[in-house]
Amino acid sequence: MRCQFCNSEKTQQFLDLGNHPPCIFLTQPELKDEKAYPLNAHYCPDCDLIQLGTLVPQEILFGENYHHIAALSSSFKVHLSELAANCAKRFNLGPQDLIIDLGSNDGALLEAFKAKGTKVLGVDPSDVAQMAIDQGLPTLREFFTEESAPRIVKEYGKAKVMTALNTFAHVSNLGSFVKGINETLTDDGVFVSENHYALDLLQGLQYDFIYHEHSRYYTVRHLVSLFSKFGMEVFDVERIPTHSGSIRVFACKKGAYPVSKVVTDLLKAEDDFGLAKADTYKAFAQKVTEHKKAFVDLLKGIKAKGQRIMGLTFPARAVTLLNFCGIGPETFDAITEGSTIKIGRYSPGTHIKVVDQEVLFGKDAPEYGVLLSWHIQKEIVPKFRAKGFKGKFIIPLPTPTIID
Repeated sequence: MRCQFCNSEKTQQFLDLGNHPPCIFLTQPELKDEKAYPLNAHYCPDCDLIQLGTLVPQEILFGENYHHIAALSSSFKVHLSELAANCAKRFNLGPQDLIIDLGSNDGALLEAFKAKGTKVLGVDPSDVAQMAIDQGLPTLREFFTEESAPRIVKEYGKAKVMTALNTFAHVSNLGSFVKGINETLTDDGVFVSENHYALDLLQGLQYDFIYHEHSRYYTVRHLVSLFSKFGMEVFDVERIPTHSGSIRVFACKKGAYPVSKVVTDLLKAEDDFGLAKADTYKAFAQKVTEHKKAFVDLLKGIKAKGQRIMGLTFPARAVTLLNFCGIGPETFDAITEGSTIKIGRYSPGTHIKVVDQEVLFGKDAPEYGVLLSWHIQKEIVPKFRAKGFKGKFIIPLPTPTIID
């Protein structure tokens, strides 16, 4: 394959996870028509981009069956509020400034910026965007590209801040996306992106974060190169805890802001870890194989004793974990959820029934619950204990662990 960014033919596959479906929850009649696509990860030695080898069309991934709602996680909603407050203070935002959120989802970040007194606009093609529209938050239900940028500028004006949280890795035509950002920003405008950090993914064995929605996994080195190609530059980076390790990257038109020392420090950290070395990726793939065996053996041991296991919550990353490890209804009695748009449907690929999480707090509660949203363990475990879950938690990654 050719690299998604630099078109190099030198990309090297380092991980093959098999065929996986998109993260679309299905009704029973839909199960027979479900499609799966190859899920494999490649590294490009020419531009340092970690990427998927097979891209699923965006219309399939983010269309009318998209089921992720940002504000369902209370900790993430706090995270969005803090981001808006920090940007408002750092960039002196006022009522004359426009904030555009790309991949605005249910409008949670738009709402946080609006509370700071700014103008807001969301751009999101999924049906979840209707939730923002219903709240009166201006939202365009479409994909953002360089072609849409002039129309947006003409109708709404240029943006002082543009954001893309856990969206930048979803974009199929990255060049068109960045060109559109550059055209839409004011001269002193700032593009703020948050992405799962490739360094954390590799260090923490977070292979479940490799799924079809995320076609790329960013390093600081790659992002510096990317923005430079389109007349922009990375001027600051923050490492943040969301998704068990992400980076918040600030980019601007070249020369608009001084470049922080943090940028060069992270470039050195990436080099020291060996992100440019093939052996680093081979070692990661071997650890993934070892984890699968350990996790499956743990679950088999529990089922052999006649005890029940349910999945607790279902983030998109759980598609990879369950499908790669071959975990289906024979292992999980059900998957519990708080999202009404998932309850009553079946999990992608593995076809496990999704039920209301209230089952965990009554007489039919299972002996074990696998925390599929393990990355927010500190939020979920106390919450479920307080509501009455008396079973044991299983934390699947990075090392399968049982918590009494």
